[in-house]
Amino acid sequence: MTFFPKPRLSYKIVTSLIFIFLLIFVSLGFVINLVIENTISVSEKQKANLLLQTIEKPLEITLYLKFYDQIAPKIYPVVSVSDVVDLVVLDQNSKVLYHYINKVRSGHEAVKLIHSIKEPVSGRLMGSISLSYSDRAFDETRQSLHKIMYVIGISMAILFFLAVWWVRYLLSPLTKIAKKVRFYKPGDQMQFEEDGSVEIEQIVTAFKAMQETTQVYLQEMEVMNSSLEIAVHEKTDELENQYYMDQLTGLPNRYRLQERLQKSGISALAIVNIDDFKEVNDFFGIAIGDDVLGLFAQWLNELTPGACYRLGGDEFALTFFESLDIVTLEHRLSMLIKLLDEKTFIVNEESLSIRVTIGVAIGSDKGLTRADIALHHAKENKKQIAFYNEYEGIEKQYRSNLTMASNIRRALFEHRIICFYQPIIDIKSGKIAKYETLVRMIDDENNIILPMDFLPIAKQTKLYPQITCEVIYQACTLFSTRSEEFSINLSDSDIRNPQTVSEIIKTITETGTASRVVFEILESEGIESYEEVIHFIAKVKALGAKIAIDDFGTGYSNFENILKLNVDYIKIDGSLIREITGNARHHIIVETIIDFAQKIGAKTIAEFVSDEEIFNSIKELGVNYSQGYFTGKPASL
Repeated sequence: MTFFPKPRLSYKIVTSLIFIFLLIFVSLGFVINLVIENTISVSEKQKANLLLQTIEKPLEITLYLKFYDQIAPKIYPVVSVSDVVDLVVLDQNSKVLYHYINKVRSGHEAVKLIHSIKEPVSGRLMGSISLSYSDRAFDETRQSLHKIMYVIGISMAILFFLAVWWVRYLLSPLTKIAKKVRFYKPGDQMQFEEDGSVEIEQIVTAFKAMQETTQVYLQEMEVMNSSLEIAVHEKTDELENQYYMDQLTGLPNRYRLQERLQKSGISALAIVNIDDFKEVNDFFGIAIGDDVLGLFAQWLNELTPGACYRLGGDEFALTFFESLDIVTLEHRLSMLIKLLDEKTFIVNEESLSIRVTIGVAIGSDKGLTRADIALHHAKENKKQIAFYNEYEGIEKQYRSNLTMASNIRRALFEHRIICFYQPIIDIKSGKIAKYETLVRMIDDENNIILPMDFLPIAKQTKLYPQITCEVIYQACTLFSTRSEEFSINLSDSDIRNPQTVSEIIKTITETGTASRVVFEILESEGIESYEEVIHFIAKVKALGAKIAIDDFGTGYSNFENILKLNVDYIKIDGSLIREITGNARHHIIVETIIDFAQKIGAKTIAEFVSDEEIFNSIKELGVNYSQGYFTGKPASL
């Protein structure tokens, strides 16, 4: 126990702050002194001004009476002041009437003032008086103040640095503690030095308690981390199982198969697709469809354990690791199909048989893609098993299709889908009665691509509706400023697309072309829903549009269905017109179509009229309009 209590760090800091405050107070006093100095300087100017004012009135009278010899006595009260350096009296012509020079004070002017002297009554200028006033005494005082200021400034600087050093010295224990704590890690044991301050002792005690608490928490965290590692490992396994396993069938999924393919070792891959599985879902419901998939997956996995995967939907994959030739592999897969033919799956007391189509690729390189290509090839050619053959060029065709799809998208974005217009001639008058709108695409090299080269790809890639809307917009915009009728081709899929129909109605209404547009329905592609087509026809006819049935004579519909559509024009298919002069059967069919059209009140248009002989033949049969290279080629208007 000591006699004096331990000094507190707060007291030390407060003392230091008071010391700094005193320094600031002294500095403030110095500033005030400067202000006073400036005030005294102003006072000197006022003093000089008062001296002139004391002699200004006597000089007015002296100059007014022209008693120039009396000037010296009049100004004596001023020149007798020792701080007056120079005094000059001038008349109105700037002539010097009196000049006083103080030889003792010369050369130390501080203030110079000039006053005008005017007549007392008229105020006319009679002369002037100038006074130079010295402030030598004040200048000496100012120099003394400057010396004091320099001394005080140096003293303040020294005291400031001493104060900084003292505060840093007082806080040095905290700095040492901060350096140790900066690199502290849980589990470390830090030793702190004390300087005798209460605050430092409190900080050291707090850090020691923190170390002890941290050690306890560290042990608890180690236990917790061990538990978390086990839980994370279990969850990782669960997530991996969900990611790599198909939840419906319990088989490894496509991701697991792709991983195995990257590791190689697979000699062949077969994709097994359940035929017409959509009908099972539609007829029995999705729940039973899922049960069927589960039973089929179980059967397939039992037959080929460890080699079966579910790719998604109704597709499964089989992998083969041993080196097998095509004959052996085909024999194995044929045996699988025979075993499946004998298998009956029982779901909810319903007996179901399953048929499959299989696509096979030899080797693991691009095995999944090539097996899928082979599967499509098998379906297109009505085969149960098909092997990928790179010499068939199927993969090349797929790449070409992808390139074309990309070109179509860019052409739509860059407005390179354009319209050509082929004239349709009125056979009786020989004049152009209307135009048919024909779509073209301009490629990157400004080549014109015909619709047969890009429209099939557009339909497969869902780009066809955008092309239809672009054609309708261009044609209606063009013919909004012309007087002819014009026709636009529409497919059954266009009519069944609500967005496309809405765009059609909007465009023909806004451009004012509803009464001159003819929509040609492509009968050769087949019509799935006559009700939707009839509803569309009624809607556009109410606006004034006309309807033509295109490619009539070779499609899937019959005369009865044409009657339902209430058409205005029947376009006879070009395959009939091309052979009309040399094929008697074609001649009879065309004649029948013309007769049918006349009876239902529709007019006929012959397509592909390529020469004069065909033109004369259709003219004799009574066809109303001619369209073809003989009467006019497609061109941009």
